[in-house]
Amino acid sequence: MNRFSGPVPKLLACFLFILMSGAPAHAQFSALVWSDEFNYTGLPDPSKWTCEEGGHGWGNNELQYYTRDRAENARVENGFLIIEALKENFGSREYTSARLVTTGKGDWLFGRVEVRAKVPGGRGTWPAIWMLPTDWAYGNWPASGELDIMEHVGYDPTHIYGTAHTEAYNHRLGTQKGGSVTGTDWETAFHVYTIEWSPTTIDFYVDNQKYYTFGNQGTWQTWPFDKRFHLVMNLAVGGSWGGAQGVDPAIFPKRLEVDYVRVYQSAELKITGPAYLDPGQSAGYAATVFPGGIYEWQVPADAEITSGAGTSEITLKWGYTDGEVTLKVTNGPTSVITANFVKTAVVPAENTFWFGNLVDGNTADLIPNCSDGSTFQFTESGESLKIVYSTVTPSSWPRFELTLPRPVNLKSHPYCVINLKTFNKSNSVTLRIDFADVNGMETNATPVFRPWPILGDGLYHPYQNNFTSHWTTSSPTVGTVDSTRIIRLIAYVNAGLFGQPNKSDSLWIESIKFLTSPLTGIDEIPMPETTISIWPNPVKDWMTINSDKTIDAVEIFDIRGLRVREISNVGLTTVRLSTALLSSGQYFVRCRMEGGGISTNRFVKN
Repeated sequence: MNRFSGPVPKLLACFLFILMSGAPAHAQFSALVWSDEFNYTGLPDPSKWTCEEGGHGWGNNELQYYTRDRAENARVENGFLIIEALKENFGSREYTSARLVTTGKGDWLFGRVEVRAKVPGGRGTWPAIWMLPTDWAYGNWPASGELDIMEHVGYDPTHIYGTAHTEAYNHRLGTQKGGSVTGTDWETAFHVYTIEWSPTTIDFYVDNQKYYTFGNQGTWQTWPFDKRFHLVMNLAVGGSWGGAQGVDPAIFPKRLEVDYVRVYQSAELKITGPAYLDPGQSAGYAATVFPGGIYEWQVPADAEITSGAGTSEITLKWGYTDGEVTLKVTNGPTSVITANFVKTAVVPAENTFWFGNLVDGNTADLIPNCSDGSTFQFTESGESLKIVYSTVTPSSWPRFELTLPRPVNLKSHPYCVINLKTFNKSNSVTLRIDFADVNGMETNATPVFRPWPILGDGLYHPYQNNFTSHWTTSSPTVGTVDSTRIIRLIAYVNAGLFGQPNKSDSLWIESIKFLTSPLTGIDEIPMPETTISIWPNPVKDWMTINSDKTIDAVEIFDIRGLRVREISNVGLTTVRLSTALLSSGQYFVRCRMEGGGISTNRFVKN
């Protein structure tokens, strides 16, 4: 159907049936990417279709008024889309009908489009299933192209037409390119109208019989079909072609009936589903949908497919061993194979789970992660892990990481206890512990696990954190950490707000463990001897800091950890500071004491 505006969906010639011989990652079939089976009742699905409205002739001197969301003209009933033309006065026109488009809801570059439909007959009817460019990249019609998958005019009941329109080939010049099929039952039976669209050709089919091919001649004037198109379905009354022999008003109402619309594009055979499973866990796996494909799944011997065998989606019950979930899809003489390797996660059988082996002498699983020249040295003995660090810039968050060979389900073990010691000769030993799941989500949301106070007496002390309600992340996005798939520890040393630049020291970690219930007695660890208080809090223009020891230096940090003010050589136990130039928000104040020691507190600026 010739139009000066509007969009058309394009079909990809995507039937790449590749016989597999060991490279399943490149296996491709034509996959269903968009469809409407019309298995509902009411107006056309608004998530897929838009009813375009107007009675301006649509560039072809058409007589109907296309209505918007009016069931009399476009509706779904009994499994079919009905586009119905009526003889009635509406919007200064004598006929009404409907024109449905997929613009913004279904736009494609290359592929296969199939529409099963039955067309109306009678002098003056002009049903069409066609495509227009979504972006009109080469200009207005006909420069950006048009693809007519099916056109039928009622005064010519024995023919179906398929046509391509371009700047060089169009009906205005009398140069349009297309083909036709002769038949006797277009108006009484359903037929499947198809195009297959590739970068080099567009093939036109009726009932899977190809009757015309339009080829790429290498210029945009002859081939504008390298851009997105969308689908149009309408039933016009009269017009320059449909009304060439007049309109018989006695034949109305007339219907274009559509059984389904399906769009396929080239796609690799892929399986989606969990990469890790607990022993005995049930899980779903889904594969690319290839209509007509025969699906054959295989799982390890101690796993079981509980539903969906022979389809593109299965549910299985996992066993106790690692293994592959394998799928073979056959379409005619060709088969493709792909597989996902699934690891069995650790489910602690006891009340205690020891995170990593810190005493086996193997430090290969401990990986420094520093961008500022900071260094870590690790030594494991039969007693503990010794960490010697030399950090440079705390704001670069120097850290090391420990990754387990397989994830662990810690949902029932939320209490983490780390047993460590240090002599803290540099007064710089601070530690923050995050844990990450297999998706990379880290427990970095406040409150984080920060062992505090770290005592420098050279004795082991346990530090505990309850993750029950704190398997959460705030960076890079806010979300939840999967406590059933924890695989990595991230330890920040002398980092962030509490760190000090250019410091070296050492600490020992005896164990890191997760428990089903809290360890008692940890709250007996003494608090730091030096504390500071802030008055008033919140502050406005001034704040007073009081300390029980002489303050040597004061630093103020914003909520991002950036230092916004620093005062040195204070030599007082009480300090009054101006805060008038600070923006409203939360801040930290850190005081370094004469003779060593640091104390930190938080305040709010109104």
